Amino acid sequence: MLNVLIIDDEPNVRLGLRKIMPWQENGFQVCGEGQDAEDGFEKIMTLLPDIVLIDIKLPGKLGTDVIKEAREAGYVGKFIIVSGYSNFEYAKTGIKYGVKSYILKPVDEDELIDLLLQLKTEIENEKLWQQEKKIVQYTKLHNFILDENDESLEEDNQIKEEYSKYEKFRVALISEVDGYDKKIKLEELVKEQLKSYGDVDVIKIDMGILILFKDFNNKRINSIASELKGKLSKKLHENIFITIGCEVNNIRKIKQSYKEAKKLLIKRFLFLEKGIISKKSVEKIDMNKSFNFDTVVEKIYSYVEISDVEKIISKFRDLEKLVIQRNYSEEQIKVMCIKIFLDLKQKLNSDYDEIAIKANEEIIENIYSQISLKHVIDYLIENFNNIANQIGGTSSDNIIKRVINYMNTNYYKDLKLEILAEIFNYNSAYLGKLFKSNVGENFNTYLDKIRIEKAKCFLVEEKLKVYQVCEKVGYKNIDYFHSKFKKYVGTSPLNYKKQCDEEM
Repeated sequence: MLNVLIIDDEPNVRLGLRKIMPWQENGFQVCGEGQDAEDGFEKIMTLLPDIVLIDIKLPGKLGTDVIKEAREAGYVGKFIIVSGYSNFEYAKTGIKYGVKSYILKPVDEDELIDLLLQLKTEIENEKLWQQEKKIVQYTKLHNFILDENDESLEEDNQIKEEYSKYEKFRVALISEVDGYDKKIKLEELVKEQLKSYGDVDVIKIDMGILILFKDFNNKRINSIASELKGKLSKKLHENIFITIGCEVNNIRKIKQSYKEAKKLLIKRFLFLEKGIISKKSVEKIDMNKSFNFDTVVEKIYSYVEISDVEKIISKFRDLEKLVIQRNYSEEQIKVMCIKIFLDLKQKLNSDYDEIAIKANEEIIENIYSQISLKHVIDYLIENFNNIANQIGGTSSDNIIKRVINYMNTNYYKDLKLEILAEIFNYNSAYLGKLFKSNVGENFNTYLDKIRIEKAKCFLVEEKLKVYQVCEKVGYKNIDYFHSKFKKYVGTSPLNYKKQCDEEM
């Protein structure tokens, strides 16, 4: 279906053109109307119709002047000049700006249909040619990027000419998702999301999707990548991981940017939750921190023994940071964490006969199934918090303290009182009464306050967008998040973010 815009200062003429023919039956739809030159130009540049029917004489300006301005602004669609005068001087002027179609008022239905169908065929052929040209271009570009031969573009004048107008290039890679249907959908979604940005090429490669940014600054690339990640994650229900290569100043150097982005893909396990990384964002590695495996095990054991959940969490988070700083591989991390778990289990079993700990096979299987470092660490924290709770007694103060610690650590999950009751081996109704008695608030209110406090930090410190913060703190509905935020903070998330930015 091709879009047609009608520009004429006479309402009756516009209405007549709308009714003169069965538009949809012929593959067209009227997408809008312009009532004068200024309004018409604005509609052209906003709606970007395939075809514009424009009166030659508009108040204050000729239709050919509007055509000239639209061409100079980059509009490439087709124009049909409509006039009540058989004055082909106007037609000659239109030819300068690529106008091949001229029709007299009163407009004859058959003549208009024939003219539109001719333009439709022309547009479809042009689109097909452009698609074929793009496929050839992308194939050459794909082969060059993946080819070890740096000279493969040397003789390709078409590629060199096409890209010579750009001063800088940067490659981003979106790592592959699981499942054939999702792989196909990923490519379609990326192309759909990026089509409005213009100077961006999207190419399917074996390891995922390659995006070539042309003449974009770093800030805008990061902004586009962040928006893209959020939308893809939401639509595919997958963890999307994007790597961004270095900036280069020549099309022949894009391989350097690609290689850097490709090298960063191996860091997916470490930075999956971060979602978007570049070399600069992950290269700050502090190797001065000492690491002694036995000391780590002893510290965690001591915290478990005294049921100090906060210190257990802190120690595992320190371990998380340390393996990132030391750039450990996924295999190294999982082997190390399995050893930590099994060593602690052995010590605990020798001292506490009554505690229940998972079987070795289950521990190994669970750790190896985790998709990121954060998931591994969260798994360890959850298990050793449970063990600490088993050891630490059952006084109401003690239990509620542990519940609160668990909420502070796992606020982003789908937390319910029933889930915590099961974790802490309590009846949910009794735990709810115990919680309110000790804390002075019910469970859901307290959880909301934790989430909103976390949201405030994410909005200001991590510069995340509102919908990203909503998901990050555990809310599935952004309207519900807005209402809770306003209830406890007194203003909307966006206003709070602006106020904090102004104060800084």
